[in-house]
Amino acid sequence: MIIKTILNFTGLYAAFQLCIITIGEVFNIEMNAGVQISAMIGASYGAMVASVSAFGRAPTFRENWIMSVSANISALIVSFISLIALLFVSTDAPAIGDVMLVISELSLGILMIGFVIAALLQTFVCLLIFGKLARRYHMKLNPA
Repeated sequence: MIIKTILNFTGLYAAFQLCIITIGEVFNIEMNAGVQISAMIGASYGAMVASVSAFGRAPTFRENWIMSVSANISALIVSFISLIALLFVSTDAPAIGDVMLVISELSLGILMIGFVIAALLQTFVCLLIFGKLARRYHMKLNPA
């Protein structure tokens, strides 16, 4: 259940990232972080629906934690690959060196605090989706 759910999440999140990048580049729109969080929520929900429908049950507490942490790691990897691809493809995106220069000017403490807060927020959202919403969706599929 866990592997299939994470693969579904990764595929959906990568597809959403591709759509976001394409729309941003074609229409020259700057996207904020809310779009990325929405993509993660949509991918998590889609993976949860596919998983509960396929296996006929909601994940256990342990599976919920494993899927939430794995989804965060997967999202981080997909986002990093998308960022690198965007930096190489986009005409008005700054070069990789410029991005690294900006990041290196920030305090390591501020970067780590921001990263930890973002990871905790994303994990909490995934825990809700793979836990409470999965049980609710399972009850909707199988009313007793």
